[in-house]
Amino acid sequence: MICEKCNVNPATVHVQQIINGEKTESYLCQSCAGETDQGVSFGNLFQGFMEAFFKSAAMTDAGAAAPEFTAKCPDCGFTYNDFRKAGKLGCGKCYQTFRPELDRILKNIQGSNTHEGKFPHKSGVEMMQRKTLENLRLLLRKAVSDEEYEEAASLRDRIKEMEGADGKMA
Repeated sequence: MICEKCNVNPATVHVQQIINGEKTESYLCQSCAGETDQGVSFGNLFQGFMEAFFKSAAMTDAGAAAPEFTAKCPDCGFTYNDFRKAGKLGCGKCYQTFRPELDRILKNIQGSNTHEGKFPHKSGVEMMQRKTLENLRLLLRKAVSDEEYEEAASLRDRIKEMEGADGKMA
């Protein structure tokens, strides 16, 4: 398909707009998409999403502003406000520094802050085994605390079987 604006280059950008319930579509080349306000980069889109999310998340249920998160990364000096503006973190240490807020954000956006989806084919088997062991251990703790000893023994046996004789995953 050829770009609808220049009629020369192949169209690589598909733009859909819905304004007042009316849908319009455009097929543009990369160059023409960059020249118009229709060409939106993922970075700008993500940053706009994050800004909108932070504005809505800054308000509590009562309508009062949420307390300001004032932590600063000890490695790169990035602040939480820097993260809010950029939509990305400064370094690996930022994940630990801002963990409480990142956990809250992930829970609000995704409903959970743990991976619940598919695993990659190459490392997926090991990851699924780890996840299964984690779940079995949680069930074991619950069974013991609820004094369901037969269930606990069964879970213990399954965990030992998965871990193997040396205490590591089989």
